Amino acid sequence: KTTRVIENIIIDSRLLSVICHDFDAEPRQYADAINERYGYSLSGDDVINILRYMRLTNLAERKELLQWAEETISHFEGAINGDKESYDKYEAIRKKTVSKTGQRKHVQERIALIMLYEKYPEIGIHNSVNNVHALGNTLAKYLFYDISDVIGEVYGFPQYRDRDTNKKDKCKKQKEGISYKQALRRIDQLENTLARTNTMLQDLQEEFEEQLEENKIKELTDFFTKLNSEKYGCILDELLVLRKGLDELKKNGFEIPIEINGLVIIVKQLIQFVRDSHIEPVMKINSINEVTAKDIEFCNYYGTPFTTPEEKKKIKVISPGWIYKDKELQISRPKVREEE
Repeated sequence: KTTRVIENIIIDSRLLSVICHDFDAEPRQYADAINERYGYSLSGDDVINILRYMRLTNLAERKELLQWAEETISHFEGAINGDKESYDKYEAIRKKTVSKTGQRKHVQERIALIMLYEKYPEIGIHNSVNNVHALGNTLAKYLFYDISDVIGEVYGFPQYRDRDTNKKDKCKKQKEGISYKQALRRIDQLENTLARTNTMLQDLQEEFEEQLEENKIKELTDFFTKLNSEKYGCILDELLVLRKGLDELKKNGFEIPIEINGLVIIVKQLIQFVRDSHIEPVMKINSINEVTAKDIEFCNYYGTPFTTPEEKKKIKVISPGWIYKDKELQISRPKVREEE
């Protein structure tokens, strides 16, 4: 389970690294980019599901986060070279909460950290970028904070001004001992470090549990995706057809032969299993509707092209498409065919 969680974290991070180069691309374009760069075989639907896991499906919110990260990192070069003005801007911007709700997204600092490595690939020596991609939201956040702290410590910026940078004075003070005021300050620093460590451990535990839960959901959706693939005969679709056929036979007073009663029971149990797993059809199979191109943009359409956005065509649903209702995750797309 842990290995699968780490693999998912790496895929998420690599997708973010691709998105950092184009804020406005479509999921299919992101899929093509990550497949070419890392050798995956993801589809546009896979990318949409990953974005949903990271709570980044809203294009406007995602773009706002990316722009915040880009602005933050734009001051990094000056800050790391000791420019006080750049460091102050870097600090001020990175502490902003980019959300209209006022609640900071867990992925915010992770995006900034990945953006940093994308904008300055030279800092990724010894393949450290691979280690960065293996960090979840919590560890990425604390690493991003630590980078800022290190810059401040090296150049003696505000939060470190009370430190004595003269080595001889340090040695002298160590021999003389520290004052009561210095001891209190040291205790305060240790308490802050302990509190931060405890917070990080709690965040890690919560994130790990969340990742495990999401991994369970992913395994569930992967299972039903395979179940309804053409390779296995679109079993979910066939269950609906069988149920409808059995209902018609029952309605017409046809008595099911006792020899196939076992098969009928299995069909009913499988249908109940699908329902209990909260897997539901998106459209009604064999239904006929009049639609525009926009109405079926998330369907697999088989027919002549639409010539205008307003043009309407009559279509028949040949596969209803399936969705995991609890998380609104798509299992498979509906398939529709133009009716002459």
